[in-house]
Amino acid sequence: MSTRIAIFDDNKNIRNSIILLLRTDPAFEVVGSYGSAQNCVEKVLLSKPDVILMDIEMPGINEIDTVRQLKKEVPHIKVLIQTVFEDEERILELIRAGAAGYILKSGLNQSLRNTILGLNATGHP
Repeated sequence: MSTRIAIFDDNKNIRNSIILLLRTDPAFEVVGSYGSAQNCVEKVLLSKPDVILMDIEMPGINEIDTVRQLKKEVPHIKVLIQTVFEDEERILELIRAGAAGYILKSGLNQSLRNTILGLNATGHP
């Protein structure tokens, strides 16, 4: 059974790159790709992912509140934050809000697969 993944990133090129990367592995199924986190809970309820990859900076939303709302409405969902920089304070706030962890966008090719598989095994990367 494959891990179902929804991607939330306002950069279409990054979303498409992640989709191409994940589709090379039968362990993953991309069930949603969104350029906005507006109505995030509704999108998640419709696509039913196991894991959400969410950009740390999405226009028009507060990612901390979004993670809290997701965890309240869909407690079993695992949210993995994507970031281009290590902002320890912000990442810590996201983890406190319910995110399972984070991954640097610069390391997506090397570590995305292992990080997602690790989430399924332990609940944390």
